Amino acid sequence: MSIEKILNPESIVVIGASRNPNKVGSAILKNIRSTYGGKIFVVNPFADKIQEIKSYKSITNIKEKVDVAVISIPADEVLQALKDCEKKKVEAAIIISAGFKEIGKAGSKREAELRAFLKNSKMRVIGPNCLGVISLDPPVNMTFVDPNTKIFKGTTAFISQSGALLSAIVDDASESDIGFSKIISVGNAVDIDEADLLDYLREDEKTKSIVLYLEGLNNGEKFLRSLKEATKKKPVIILKGGRSNKTSSAVMSHTGSLAGDYKAYELAFEKAGAITVSNVDDLFNFMRDASKFDIKTDEVIVATNAGGGGVITSDHINEKGLKMAQISDKTVLDLSKILPPESNLHNPIDMLGDASPDRYKNTLEVLAELKKPIIVVFSPQEMSMPIETAKVIYNIHTKKPSLPLLSVFLGGTNVEKARRFLVERALPVYEYPNEAVDIISGLHFYYSHRNSTYYRYDREKAKITSFKSKVNTFGMDAKLIFDKIGINTVNGAVISEEASLKRTAEKIGYQCVLKISSKMVAHKNKIGGVITNIKNYNELEKAFKGLSQKIRDEKINDAKLELYEDATKGKTNPVEILLGGHRDAVFGPMIALGIGGVHANEIDEVEFVLPQISDQKIKELKNTKVGKLIVSVGGHQMLDTFIAYAIRLGKFMEANKNVKDIDLNPVVISENRTVAVDFKIFVE
Repeated sequence: MSIEKILNPESIVVIGASRNPNKVGSAILKNIRSTYGGKIFVVNPFADKIQEIKSYKSITNIKEKVDVAVISIPADEVLQALKDCEKKKVEAAIIISAGFKEIGKAGSKREAELRAFLKNSKMRVIGPNCLGVISLDPPVNMTFVDPNTKIFKGTTAFISQSGALLSAIVDDASESDIGFSKIISVGNAVDIDEADLLDYLREDEKTKSIVLYLEGLNNGEKFLRSLKEATKKKPVIILKGGRSNKTSSAVMSHTGSLAGDYKAYELAFEKAGAITVSNVDDLFNFMRDASKFDIKTDEVIVATNAGGGGVITSDHINEKGLKMAQISDKTVLDLSKILPPESNLHNPIDMLGDASPDRYKNTLEVLAELKKPIIVVFSPQEMSMPIETAKVIYNIHTKKPSLPLLSVFLGGTNVEKARRFLVERALPVYEYPNEAVDIISGLHFYYSHRNSTYYRYDREKAKITSFKSKVNTFGMDAKLIFDKIGINTVNGAVISEEASLKRTAEKIGYQCVLKISSKMVAHKNKIGGVITNIKNYNELEKAFKGLSQKIRDEKINDAKLELYEDATKGKTNPVEILLGGHRDAVFGPMIALGIGGVHANEIDEVEFVLPQISDQKIKELKNTKVGKLIVSVGGHQMLDTFIAYAIRLGKFMEANKNVKDIDLNPVVISENRTVAVDFKIFVE
C-alpha cells in the first residue's frame, strides 16, 4: 500500500535538502518541519546540519527505517538516488527534480532509464518534475509551495498534472474557505499515475470528492476504467487543459477532421459520469460544494426578490437542459397566503423587491416541501436586509440539511458580508445565477450517469469481421466489409470493361451513379470523379468515357470505375446522414453520427459516442439535431437502426486495431429505407 505510505509516512528523508533558503530543497524541508510530527532525515553530502537536522552523506548511512524519500537533486543524479533508496528498502519516493521528458531528447532518455529501473523494483514513485504531495489528515506537506500559504483541512482531493497551476489554486483556495484532504502533483508519472490515485482516493473515507487537472494521458483505457469505478462512490470533477481543436488539416476522412483532439476526452469523461468544467472559477465552486448534496432531478425552483434576476436564472436553467419545476395548485395556494397579491406565484417565484427576511423564511419553508433544488436570488434594494436574509437561509438549511438550497447574492459591497456569513458556514453561495445553475447541472449529470445502463448495447449481437489490410480501402472493397458487419449498403458493381457496362446497368437499374474508385483519391467529388442522375445507357456510356479519360489525365494508376444504384431515385426529400468512426490515440474508437453529404465538414453538426453506448446517451441523442432529423424522416425505429449501426462499427474498430477512420458518407434515408452510398476505411 505504497500510496498510503506516501500520504501517511512514519519517517521522511529529504535528499537534496539545502542550506540556501532560495533553493527548492530548503522550502521542502521547511514545509515538512512545520507540518509533520514523524521522523525527518536529511541527505546532503556537502553539509553537516541543515535547519537544525543532522545531514547524512548518503541515505545508506541512515541506520533507522525510512518510509518515503523526497528527492530534489540534479536530474542526472536521480537514478542513483533511487538505487540507494532501494538498497535502504525505502518503500516510496517523490521525485521533485525536473529535467526529464519535458526538456526534450536528453530528458526523455533519463526518464526511460527511470521507468526501466522501476519496472523491476518494488518501490513506488510519484513524479518526476512534480511539486510534491500534501496530506491534511494526518498533516504533512512534502512540497515547495510557499511556506506562508494557508492550506485548510477539507474533504476534496486535488490531483494535478501542472505543479504551477496546483500551487496557484491551493494559494487562492484559502481565500474561498476551500479545504483539502489530499493535494498531489503527479508530474511526469513514471510510475504512480492518475488512475492509481483514483483507485486509492475512491476508498479514502476522508475524501468526499476528487478534482483533477489534466493535460494528457498515457494510458486512456486504464484511466477510464479507474474513473468509472471512482464515480460510483463520489463526484469526480475534471478541468482539461488543451481543449482547443488542433486536428491536422491533412486528415483525409470527414469523421477524423470533425473529431478534434478533445472530443475523445469529453466522451470518456461523460461515459464515466465525471463532471467537466471549463475554467478555474467553476473548479473552485465544485471543489467547495460538490459533496454537499445529491441532485437527482432536473427540475429547479427559483425564488427571488428581483424579477430580472429570476428571468436570467430561468434562461440559464433552460440553456443547461434543466427544467423549471412546475408549481402545484396546492403550493400556489400556500404561497398566496404569505406573499403580496402582486407577487408571481409560479416559477420563478417573485417575492417582490421589498421582501423581508420573514417573507423569505415563509416562502422557502413552503418551497422546501417540494424537495427539489432551490436557487434563491437576492438583489440588494433600499429596504432589503442581506445579513438577516442570509441567516434565514442558514436556518432553513439546518432544518433540512439534505435540501439543495443554493443562494445567489447579486451585487458587491452591500452583500459581501452576507456571502461571507454563508461561506463561513459551508453553505453554497454565489455571485451570479449561472454559477448556481452550473452546480445543479453538473451534479444532476453526475447522479444520473454514474451508474449508466447498457441494455440496448447488450442486445446488439454484432458480427465480428476481420480486416487485416495495411492500405486504405474504398469503394466496392469497403462495401463488402460493411455488408458483412450488417450495415445496409447500396447495390453496386465494378465495371471492368466497357463491354460489360450495359449488362451491369440493366441489373442495377436506372437511374444510377458512376464513380472513380482509387486508394489515391479519398474525396472523389473534388476531382469530378462522380457522375449522378444517369437515366439511360447513352448517358451512362458518355459518363464512362468521360471518367475513363479523367483517370488517364490525372494519372490515377490504380483507378477503377464502379456503378451503383441511385438511392434517391423516385424518393421525395431524402436525407443524408454521416456515419463514421475515428480512433483516438488515447481512448480508442469513437463513432460519429451527423448531418452528412459533401458539406459535412462545413456544417459540422455531428454527435460522437464511444462504442459502448449507454441507454442514457441514446436518450440524449434523440434530442439532438441529428437525432430529431432521423426521427422526423423514419421514426424512432430508424434512429434505433442507426444506433445498431454505430454499435456494429464500434465493435468492428475494437476488433481491428489497424483501422484509423471510417466514413459512410452519406447514408441516405428515404421513406422506410436506409442505405450507405459511399464507403471508406482508412488505416493507421
